[in-house]
Amino acid sequence: MSALALLLLWVQPPPPAEIDRALAEERALLAELVAAETSNPPGNEERAVKPVAAHLRKAGIPFQVIYSSPHRANLVARLKGDRSKKPLLLLAHIDVVPADASKWSAPPFRLTEKEGFLYGRGVSDDKVMAAAEIALLISLHREKAKLKRDLIVALTADEEAGGTGIQYLLANKRELIDAEIALNEGGGVALRESGDVARDVGFGAAEKIYQSFTLTTHGPGGHSSIPLHDNAIYRLVAALGKLAGFQFPARLIPVTRSYLAGRAKLEKGEFAAALAAAAESPPDGRIPTATAQALARDPFLNALIRTTCVATMLQAGIKDNALPFEAQATVNCRIMPDESAAETQKTLARLIGDSGLEIKPIDNFDTGPPVPVTGEVPDAIRHAAGELFPGVPVFAIMGTGASDSRFLRKVGILAYGLGVAPKTESDGRRAHGNDERIPIAWLKVGYQFFDRVVRTLVQ
Repeated sequence: MSALALLLLWVQPPPPAEIDRALAEERALLAELVAAETSNPPGNEERAVKPVAAHLRKAGIPFQVIYSSPHRANLVARLKGDRSKKPLLLLAHIDVVPADASKWSAPPFRLTEKEGFLYGRGVSDDKVMAAAEIALLISLHREKAKLKRDLIVALTADEEAGGTGIQYLLANKRELIDAEIALNEGGGVALRESGDVARDVGFGAAEKIYQSFTLTTHGPGGHSSIPLHDNAIYRLVAALGKLAGFQFPARLIPVTRSYLAGRAKLEKGEFAAALAAAAESPPDGRIPTATAQALARDPFLNALIRTTCVATMLQAGIKDNALPFEAQATVNCRIMPDESAAETQKTLARLIGDSGLEIKPIDNFDTGPPVPVTGEVPDAIRHAAGELFPGVPVFAIMGTGASDSRFLRKVGILAYGLGVAPKTESDGRRAHGNDERIPIAWLKVGYQFFDRVVRTLVQ
């Protein structure tokens, strides 16, 4: 039996009374965090830091508040272990996307219990994670748990608009959050749409690279009554037509192979067979053409197996009777994590084949490499899932969006995505929309799952 297997057998969950106490603390803190309106922009995350600081002071846990810019507060707390192993970092962001109260059935900045759900902006993304991490930190402190790792909790600003909070900490206060491994948003327990059965457990191990480009064409201009062959709009439309008919090669990385193999167990018939066939593609990652075509019929799966680039904005012309001097499109690319923005830009240039068309990258959202889909953290997740959700598939997932994990992975911290609030796929889609909510009945088991994973990694 491996050392990790022995450890898994040795680690015991806390008594039921302690779980209930921690869960009550999580819910109380979640109510305070939702009420602390931190819509980004402008953020004002110091509003959310204040109630967290009060809970930590009451528990006697030291912490630091670091401002990445005025009113943009980040909080870092730590429980010390014997340091026979390097630290574990628990990360959560405390900013949220804006909410239009007129389109909600409950006040977005007040935690509301209704019909078996908790409603409020941030209950899913990401204040419930922050509340659970602080509750777990306080629980371990209360128990005087003996830890092999320091356990760090970092609550950060600005994840929803670029991640300046975590970037500031890494650049200026690295010693406060430096760790071997980390748990952040980007995974967790998915429920079947009925809401009463766990469907799967996914853990985030990679994210696509976010990169937008501007495509710009120029023309001589002039009066529209005398059309010219060299029209900036037509040249741009021709370029976009080539992009519309193009697909980047379909291929697997270890994370997507794990996902497809797990997803195949959840499906039936020809679709399940296609997923399984894709997961069994050759080691070089190339997916057979027929199999790739079958997967591509599902937009989500298509986005998992290849880099994608899509036009999202257009701007051209100055007047209806004037020929355009310039036409410009914004193309948003989501790039496979082991590729690069520079390679993608070269592919776009080759595809379009117009030397007069300018392709320029916009901003830089940064990226980090995938983390291993086997090892200590995945093993701990699989073990806890096996105890609480026996028979439910567990697999790695790749985010098509972006989280603060990319900055941790870039500097060598193995950041995995997990969650503390099980929910259905349809409820998950509410996270940036109206009536964001999580099911109350699953909060306890969600906390227990997270608690077991963390205890396995630190004890």
